[in-house]
Amino acid sequence: MATCRLELMGVHDYPRHASTVLRRFHKAGILSGFNIPNKKPGEPLLEWARVLLSEFPAVEVTVHYSLKHQRRANPVEALRAWCHEAAAVGVRRVLLVTGPHGPRQDTVKVLNQFGRPVEGVRLGVAFNACLPTEAEREMERKRLVQKLRTGLVEDIWLNTGVDEDMLRSGIAFVKTTCDKLNIAPHIFGSAMLPSEGQLQQMRERPWNGVQFSEEFLSSVEGMGSATSRVLAIFRELGVEPIIESKVKSDMDVLKLNALLNGDPESLEVIEKPSREGHLASQFGSADLASSLEPQKEDGGQADKRCGAQFCPPVRRRWGNGQRRNA
Repeated sequence: MATCRLELMGVHDYPRHASTVLRRFHKAGILSGFNIPNKKPGEPLLEWARVLLSEFPAVEVTVHYSLKHQRRANPVEALRAWCHEAAAVGVRRVLLVTGPHGPRQDTVKVLNQFGRPVEGVRLGVAFNACLPTEAEREMERKRLVQKLRTGLVEDIWLNTGVDEDMLRSGIAFVKTTCDKLNIAPHIFGSAMLPSEGQLQQMRERPWNGVQFSEEFLSSVEGMGSATSRVLAIFRELGVEPIIESKVKSDMDVLKLNALLNGDPESLEVIEKPSREGHLASQFGSADLASSLEPQKEDGGQADKRCGAQFCPPVRRRWGNGQRRNA
């Protein structure tokens, strides 16, 4: 079964989220790791990491470190001290980003001054292959080369994008550059779970530096088709996917499973009536379907009220989001 990492978007209560939603997600068998984003100053990132590692000791946790939100008099020493704390907690990967409109002491400068790596922690950087103009993409490539030449970068995280040609070109550039520098970082690629709320956000409040095709923005179905092709490229080129969307319900897990396994057609039927056995036939996994079937706590009355179908929770719209500025 195909797997992915999940970026924990908009989570406010990590202990509760871990013991409920994430436990069901983990049970589905499609999880390869969690990412904790750094969206504002003062967030207890490592405390959240402790919660996840306590609940899921075998699952890898990556924590994002934004220089914009972790402003210190000496950002290099602050990052080094924080990485030592992260290693002690059990965090094995750190994604270092400058952040939107971040400080002059950006990722490139901090890496150049960082010196020896912290044992037990892999440092990663962001790379946006789908910036709108060629000039922006060329600058992004130059910055990536500068980061890689420090010898500290072990992971590369691709920003969200659905332009297939740009993604292929960007991934090829990453691999060619790494070959020339004789390094072999792990490559991750971002994608989104199709939903009305996510679609509305990308139409009205898209992230900085991110643009989507007309197909992607046309409908949830178009969003699903475009995302499915992106994930197919990731599978082909050995890029590990990370989902930058809220995954809260059983239906979200089923949608994600369909996408990861190259079955976009199933997205159109997930919310149709799903009597016993129907989910297994649609998604090819009786175990996954049975593990996600809603539990009846009222003698089946819920089925009658919902017309013999699972009633998903009301979709909620996202808050503001930002791209990972490199």
